[in-house]
Amino acid sequence: MYIISILGNYFTEVILFSVVMMLRLLYFRIGILLLVWMALTGFDYRVANLEMMERIPTSLEEHNWQKSSVDYNVIEVGTHDYTYWKNFMKRTRTCHISHRIKTVVYYCDIHNHTKSETSLEEIIHSERHRLE
Repeated sequence: MYIISILGNYFTEVILFSVVMMLRLLYFRIGILLLVWMALTGFDYRVANLEMMERIPTSLEEHNWQKSSVDYNVIEVGTHDYTYWKNFMKRTRTCHISHRIKTVVYYCDIHNHTKSETSLEEIIHSERHRLE
C-alpha cells in the first residue's frame, strides 16, 4: 500500500507540473499574438494617450476665474495630555486637537478648468488650557 501511495503522489505532481507548463506556454503564445497584432495594425499607445489628453493652455492666455464654492472641513489631527492643579492636586487631562480647513474652488469658463486653494483657518483644542 505504501508504494501505491508514493506512486500516486508522484503521478499527481507530474500532472500538476505538466498543467502548469501548458499554461505558461499558452500565456507566452497569447503575448506573442498580441505583439504581432499590435505590429500589424499599427497600434500606437502614445497616440491614444495624446488623443485623450485635453489641451493645456499656455501661461500667456487669460483665464476667467470665478469663485465656484467654499467648503469648510474639521479634521481631527491628534491628542495631547496636559496637567493642571486643582485643590492642591496635580491632575492630567487629554485635549483633542482639530484643524478647520477652508477650501475655495475656482472655475474658468473659457478653458473649462478648475483650481482650488486650501488654507488652515483655525487650530481647535477641545479643552481650554495654556500651551507650554
